[in-house]
Amino acid sequence: MPGSVEPAHLISRRRFLAAAAALPATQLLAPRAMAARINPPALLENSAGGYRVLPAGGVFCGGVTPLEGHEVVHALLHPWVPLKDAWGFIEGYLKGLGRPVQALCGMELRIPQQLTFDEFRAFNQPYAAQLEKWNLLLGRYSAVCRTNVVPARDAPTEPSVHAFSFCVPSDHKGTTFCVSGTADIDARGKIVAEGDVSPTGMKARLQHCVEVITERLAMLELTWSAATHIDLCVVNDIPGLMDSVVVPGLQGAAARGIRVHHARPPIVGAEVELECRGCRRELVVSV
Repeated sequence: MPGSVEPAHLISRRRFLAAAAALPATQLLAPRAMAARINPPALLENSAGGYRVLPAGGVFCGGVTPLEGHEVVHALLHPWVPLKDAWGFIEGYLKGLGRPVQALCGMELRIPQQLTFDEFRAFNQPYAAQLEKWNLLLGRYSAVCRTNVVPARDAPTEPSVHAFSFCVPSDHKGTTFCVSGTADIDARGKIVAEGDVSPTGMKARLQHCVEVITERLAMLELTWSAATHIDLCVVNDIPGLMDSVVVPGLQGAAARGIRVHHARPPIVGAEVELECRGCRRELVVSV
């Protein structure tokens, strides 16, 4: 109505979505001013899947938290399943649990080699089309977290799925969530410390990843203390940096351990990727 005042929570949501829309598809990096907290209305709701979504772009979201009466479950595939076949496998697996495909909230990919930005955009097109087919786009925002890395050795011959996360009804009262992996690529789409794998360069890369995940957790109204699983993907040696950057940055969560994957992010020149999640149940699904 003319002359009416728009509710503050709607203004907050609009500003947040406008900021998120301006970010590159390689990652979500929140403005520093928003690092403390974002009001809950900034999150989108996937009611069919049972979770809320921190929007980022059309390929992956920033993170997800379950709606009341639900929890996030993490499933590791053994062995990995080619991506082209994994969609059908995941659909059948969720159907067997009585869950719709919209319950899918996380995908962890392994690909054969690093890609240029143009190649990465081309790779993402059929992936985003599948999300749209499954009604996992909320407007133009993906509802699904994603981590996508390249094993330094024994990489798959084709894009494959290492793990996935999904949401199920539950009376669990603890905190569960998942957050998309973030690489050492800034909000402008520039690689942090590009070409530098010295201790100084790796420190800058690691610090960036820790800061971004910290911000994402804050936007979900969480802290590192809620994390039960932390995954660091890195190939180059980082002597001393685990103790000086990673462990302090995780604010005590590292006491539960850090899983290190001998792998790099999907973009040529990137060296570090970090992800975390909070879950009560992690399954190994034999294929």
